[in-house]
Amino acid sequence: MFRRPYAVTDAAALADLMNIIEAHAGGQPAYTGATLDGLVRALVADPTTDSILVFDGGGTDLIAAAFTTTPPAGGFRVYLTGGVRPDRRGRGIGRDLLDWQVGRARAIHAARAPGIAWQAEARTPQGDRDAARLFHRLGLPPARYWFEMAADTANPPRLPVPDGLRVAAYQVGDADAVYRAHHDAFAANWAFQQRDQASWERLTVGAASFAPELSVLAYEGDRVAGYLLAYGRSDPARAYVGQVGVLPPWRRRGLAGAMLARTLATAAATCRGTVELSVDAASATGAVAVYERVGFKVESTAVTYAALLDLTQ
Repeated sequence: MFRRPYAVTDAAALADLMNIIEAHAGGQPAYTGATLDGLVRALVADPTTDSILVFDGGGTDLIAAAFTTTPPAGGFRVYLTGGVRPDRRGRGIGRDLLDWQVGRARAIHAARAPGIAWQAEARTPQGDRDAARLFHRLGLPPARYWFEMAADTANPPRLPVPDGLRVAAYQVGDADAVYRAHHDAFAANWAFQQRDQASWERLTVGAASFAPELSVLAYEGDRVAGYLLAYGRSDPARAYVGQVGVLPPWRRRGLAGAMLARTLATAAATCRGTVELSVDAASATGAVAVYERVGFKVESTAVTYAALLDLTQ
């Protein structure tokens, strides 16, 4: 076997690997090379030190990958991402990579913010029992569950926009307003981390997969009341809603449902038969029920395993 850091030329092979791992565990294989490369660029401070790819077959067959992210300034979540191809498991590769990831996370923590408690997190489909055993061994218990939901766009519901509000398609130049709205809407969210606007845009409206034609903003006058950002998938017949946010003054009036209904209708008109999203199963905003009313159903469940770095030694 041969190991080296990630390079942009590995993006397509990395997407293939992650899709195989996702499908094996019962998830939706939807990664593209462009999407993953964008995530690496946005979240991994230095791929030469914070990533490992493992190859077989003379260095041409990618069988495993591991990345350790660096939190934004003031943040505290370190994501341990990657995996081992199912037919190469049971040989200690995953254990070695996860040990390396945690060690690298500790080193980044010591260099960047030793006085702030950091949390190591890994997310995987609930059906990936091999990964669950590894996380348990290292002291990363289940911390959060996520429903991966999908809706058929054949008959999108017709839901009215609440009185006094209007919904419009995302336009170039809306990034500033959405950035501010996002931080207001998600400040109390379990997985939230404050990011500067440039890095936030790389993950959202500047991502290669961003689909502005499916994305919308809601206004009361000139004030943003809510927003929905959507993305393309590897399957052109599917789309993904990455962020849905309604600001506190306009919650519980049906705005989220109205925005989702509009996106479902637009997806249908652009030959996308399925729209997906991920939601915190313990969301305090009642998001799961909102999505179910619009037609979304649970396809699978993902799990975030997490622990403070000083608890994983």
